[in-house]
Amino acid sequence: KTGIVLLAWLAGHQDAFVMVNGAHSNRSILHLSEVFRLADQAGLLPDPGLAAARMRALLATAGVTG
Repeated sequence: KTGIVLLAWLAGHQDAFVMVNGAHSNRSILHLSEVFRLADQAGLLPDPGLAAARMRALLATAGVTG
C-alpha cells in the first residue's frame, strides 16, 4: 500500500505523501528510494521532473542531502 501511495504522490495525483495513522513512515527511506528508482526505470512517472523534485524533498525531510 505504501508503494502505491508514494507513486500516486510522485506522479502528481495527490498533494501529499501521507497515510492514515502515519503508515507512510512504516518503510525506510532506502525502501522508498528503491520504489522510486524502479518506477522511474519502468516509465511509471508521467512527469519525471515533478517526481524527482518530490523525491528530493522527501529525502531532505529524512535528512538525506547531496
